[in-house]
Amino acid sequence: MSKKTGRILVIDDEEVIRSGCRQILEMYDYHVDEAANGREGLQKLMQNEYDVVLTDMLMPEMDGMQLLEEINQSGKQVIIIVITGYATIENAINAGRKGAFDYLPKPFNSDELLAKVERAIDYRDHLQEIERLREERDRNLLESSNERARTLTIINSMSEGVLATNRQHQIVLMNPMASRMMHISEARAAGRRVEEIIRNPDLQRSIIDSLEQVTSTLSCTHLEFDTVYGRAIQASITPVIDENKACIGTVTVLIDVSEEKKVEKMKSDFVSYVAHELKAPLGAIEGYLNIILDGIIAANPQKEREMIEKSRDRAHGLIALINDLLDLSRIDRKRSLKAMGPINIVELLQETVDFYKNRAESKSLAVNFSTDDDLPFIRGNKEDLSRLFANLVSNAIKYTPENGHVDISVQKSNSHLFVNVADSGIGIPAESLTHIFDEFFRAKNAMDKKITGTGLGLSIARKIAKDHQGDIEVESQENVGSTFRVTLPIIAEN
Repeated sequence: MSKKTGRILVIDDEEVIRSGCRQILEMYDYHVDEAANGREGLQKLMQNEYDVVLTDMLMPEMDGMQLLEEINQSGKQVIIIVITGYATIENAINAGRKGAFDYLPKPFNSDELLAKVERAIDYRDHLQEIERLREERDRNLLESSNERARTLTIINSMSEGVLATNRQHQIVLMNPMASRMMHISEARAAGRRVEEIIRNPDLQRSIIDSLEQVTSTLSCTHLEFDTVYGRAIQASITPVIDENKACIGTVTVLIDVSEEKKVEKMKSDFVSYVAHELKAPLGAIEGYLNIILDGIIAANPQKEREMIEKSRDRAHGLIALINDLLDLSRIDRKRSLKAMGPINIVELLQETVDFYKNRAESKSLAVNFSTDDDLPFIRGNKEDLSRLFANLVSNAIKYTPENGHVDISVQKSNSHLFVNVADSGIGIPAESLTHIFDEFFRAKNAMDKKITGTGLGLSIARKIAKDHQGDIEVESQENVGSTFRVTLPIIAEN
């Protein structure tokens, strides 16, 4: 990585994020200042000159969006990178519309942080070079060749793809972003005809139609298409009209909207799934209650009680789904790391085992708990870590048949603790292992055995682990059992 210099302001309400960024960036000779919230960050920004601002989106007093608006109103020139948590891609997109240069998703490592900052510093250098050229032009009345070079520099730095053609259908300009989007090298495209280079038939036809139109007015053509690599691209094609009102070429602007499409699909899938999961049990409850209210089984108290119990069970399932959705929402809003402190992992796990003791005994399950000696503390949020291990232990008990066993163990290395939750349960089919942590996913064998669940527990568990700079993995064999391993860093003294 090449050496860069610059002054960086890190704005985040989490001290561990601020100090971590400072340590990493100062190792590479960046000057770093910190601010604990948006208001403090804005004050420092108004009093000092910074090259790059790294800001969280969710903060007390003033959040990231408000900070972006204040910076825009102030006219302060600074490159902004927003730090965003899981499932907040839409916020990052909105931040981009308000002037953010890039976004850095949590959790991130030092290489990812340095790459984003270096890219921003490169962009700063580029903007400074553009400004230098502009001043030099004003002073020396730059020749047209220098003006062309300046324009090309700007075009080549754009985040949108730009493709220009002449009236002979030849490609005369393709910037680096267009080259990446279309997977066509600039050198290969230069001077070649649209028909030879552009693979997408809709884009090819639209460019040719714009070149061949006889109207003297600007008529922009818009279309959307997918590349062979699965990226969604929006294209705007504008004819270039000369002083004689003849079309002498086209300029096509390409925008990658894949992330926006992904967010839209996530929203649609989420609403559809929740609607389905709510509709079925509510319909069943309504049906049972109508039968009871209509007196159809009034002469059979036992049957009436069974229907009431079934309604209660369905209601409990709805409550579990709603609680999981609330947990998921809370974690995605970054509230899970609000209160961090030293955690004794043995005490936390023992509390979890004790809580589920009666449930395990009701199925005659043996629950074994073992740990290494002298385990160090970890730093974390007790409520969320309790939720993580409760999900794993309750799942192990739920999916293990009677007279089976659940084994919980903790080991340590120099830098991490490893918590294993193993069971002798029904296991997970091999084809389901890659999706087991996806939201709302449930393995087919669990549904076949009519074991209830929301499909959110393991997704929540992984989010919590990653929020603590850890991870969770699974090994499983169908009809033999599963082992979930949680890795958590040791980041606090014992």
